[in-house]
Amino acid sequence: MSSKPQSPSKQAPEPKQPESNAELPQDVAERLLRGELELGQFLGLSRDKLYEYATTGHQMLQAGRTQQALKIFQGLVAASPKDSVFHAQLGATLLTLERVDEAFEAYDTALRFNNGNVDAYVGRGEIHLRRGSVPEGLKDLSRAIELDPGLARRSTQRAHGTLLALKRQAEQVKTKGRPAPGAKK
Repeated sequence: MSSKPQSPSKQAPEPKQPESNAELPQDVAERLLRGELELGQFLGLSRDKLYEYATTGHQMLQAGRTQQALKIFQGLVAASPKDSVFHAQLGATLLTLERVDEAFEAYDTALRFNNGNVDAYVGRGEIHLRRGSVPEGLKDLSRAIELDPGLARRSTQRAHGTLLALKRQAEQVKTKGRPAPGAKK
């Protein structure tokens, strides 16, 4: 929600700036503008600190506090826009909110930054299946399992279960079209 700007006569006076020069060094500002420096780096947030925030966001998502998780993952993507994990977690949060197109884009972005992100393959694959793009969905889910053949991650366990269920359905469809064993044609 945006607030209406106040007219100049009603605005609070500007706070006084400190006497010292608080401007960004020219090279830092230029690196930030060129994308050579991420916002999180500029703000002095370590990778470990960003991942602490991600853990908190994940816990909120698991606890059903989806809006709070969304804010955290949006902030993490802004702070570290090339981090595949943050994009994948944003995708999971958006999917929970049924914002499927945005979730698909987040998973797709995660895979552009890291084509080994298992969670992103599973999420994108599930969306493909929802949309009826079965070959693409099967490809993504299969790729996730190739990357995690021991099914160590919950997402690949889910992908494995989905693939088994689809295989059973396909076998049932095949057997319904065949005559029973020993039946006359």
